[in-house]
Amino acid sequence: MPHSVKIIEDLGVVMARFRSEVSYEEVRNVLDEAVQLPGFRPHLKAIIDFRNATTHATGTDVHKLALYAQNTDLAWGDTKWAVIAPSDLIYGLSRMYSALTSGYEVTTRVFRSAEEADDWLGLGMEMEEILARAVA
Repeated sequence: MPHSVKIIEDLGVVMARFRSEVSYEEVRNVLDEAVQLPGFRPHLKAIIDFRNATTHATGTDVHKLALYAQNTDLAWGDTKWAVIAPSDLIYGLSRMYSALTSGYEVTTRVFRSAEEADDWLGLGMEMEEILARAVA
């Protein structure tokens, strides 16, 4: 499976990790899957890791995804998502998503590296350490 989604309970964070080629449909499925996880509750933060991913998605796909995200936005409530996207294409598409969803409950911010994302979610732990825990 080209993605994994899990909750790290003690940190109050959902970790979504993408590998290989990522499509609009797969990201849409992850939005649905995350809110169905046992232990999911409003105000969990999220880390979306695209470090090992590629995509052929387009701006049109991002617009559709932003509209689709309204379906789960209230379930997340007022919270933050950190997107780690080192590739130029995924970074740009993620920034577009962030702009299109700026009026949503979830505030999405995009970073080129895990180090840049440190402290933004306020989890009290470096992002690389959180990412390593999510693999275990």
